[in-house]
Amino acid sequence: MADKFNKEKFNQLISENATSKWADTHQKRKAERSWKKNSAIIALNVLTLLEQKKWSQARLAQKMGVSAAQVSKIVKGQVNFTLESIAKLEIALGRKILDITIIDPEREQRNHAQFIEWLEKATPISTTKSSKRTAIASVSVKSTFTATRRVASKEFNLAAIADENLRPTG
Repeated sequence: MADKFNKEKFNQLISENATSKWADTHQKRKAERSWKKNSAIIALNVLTLLEQKKWSQARLAQKMGVSAAQVSKIVKGQVNFTLESIAKLEIALGRKILDITIIDPEREQRNHAQFIEWLEKATPISTTKSSKRTAIASVSVKSTFTATRRVASKEFNLAAIADENLRPTG
């Protein structure tokens, strides 16, 4: 009787439908370890910048518009940051804390090519084709990603262009 019970229990444990709490717990710990490591690096960077600027944690809290307790957590590496909180920190310190790189650097070049193609259709330059090409070729692309691009004394907002291109048709 006991053997039958143990076999059933064993089969239940190894069945595909059985949920493993261990695997879930492991994944949570792994994710937590990752953000805690990054939080510690940010904490060290913030402490270094505070020393360089000769600022107190209270002054940083005031600049960020948060409590002193929150800044204390930041410098202890106990904060799971959001992009918004990192932006506040960067603005308050006047220095970049986190650098996010694009996975596909050629994507910006493709976007630029699509932008120029859009300009050829959208710019109301009523001159010869060669001067139109010159005006379009004068598009200056900054090395940092910006929301606007400069074209023949007009400013084009890329969000508006994307909005225009993503509107449903039909």
